[in-house]
Amino acid sequence: MEFPRPFGAGARQSREPWRLPDEPAISGIAADAVRVGSLTVRAASLVGPGHRCAEPAQHRQDAYRLGRDPGKRHLLVAVADGMSDSSRSHLGANVAVTALIGRLRADLGRGAPLDGPALFLDAARQMSGMAVQQKVTENDVRAAALAVVVPVEPAADGSRRVWAAWIADVGAWVRAEPGWARLVGDDKRGFDGDVLTEFLPFHPDRARTAELTLEKGAVLALATDGIGDVLADGAAPWFADRWAAPPHIASFVADVGYDASGRLDDRTAVVIWCDR
Repeated sequence: MEFPRPFGAGARQSREPWRLPDEPAISGIAADAVRVGSLTVRAASLVGPGHRCAEPAQHRQDAYRLGRDPGKRHLLVAVADGMSDSSRSHLGANVAVTALIGRLRADLGRGAPLDGPALFLDAARQMSGMAVQQKVTENDVRAAALAVVVPVEPAADGSRRVWAAWIADVGAWVRAEPGWARLVGDDKRGFDGDVLTEFLPFHPDRARTAELTLEKGAVLALATDGIGDVLADGAAPWFADRWAAPPHIASFVADVGYDASGRLDDRTAVVIWCDR
């Protein structure tokens, strides 16, 4: 697949063959294209050039899940970014997003108030349990994560009130000409901007929550830092143009798999177009 280049030269690794990990691999690409009420969703997660071209290759350490509450009034999205120096982080990320969606469904189904720290504590417990089953330590399954709840239909004025909970730098962005504005997620700053100090399963109590207002016709992007870093560093107008309207899923996958020098991490984006 030829991936587009939003700025400058591509990465050398992007021209190399994709390889397999030594052990059975999870899919290197995951994608979905769905319609939920008046929301249109595109989602894609790709293993980055730095992971897929090594010998042996590494697993895709990003993960996402989509879901609905039992009453089908809300779209539920969870995105996780496994930490590269954590040997089973791909498993941790997948357990985290599955747990987050499951807990959100349960809480919304019984009318319980949404509680970010409790939500992330549940995910942390399941990640720790998985580590025991895999005969590894909790340190081997670390991940950052974000969960959001989006009303399927807008309020009378056309707006939507979105609930979000997150830990570390998995972020939410809203399309704002000529680019994107960050709504939640840690902004990387300073020499050690890539070093996380909060992550699952160790710090669920540090999960933060916010209620966000999306105006009629808004475009919301939920992304790991493989996408978030370039939204903050020059490629925001390119992605704003590409995602002004919902693209074909094949085009969206190619966009998420963009080719750029020095951008080697896994990348995941779930983009939601309101009222499209």
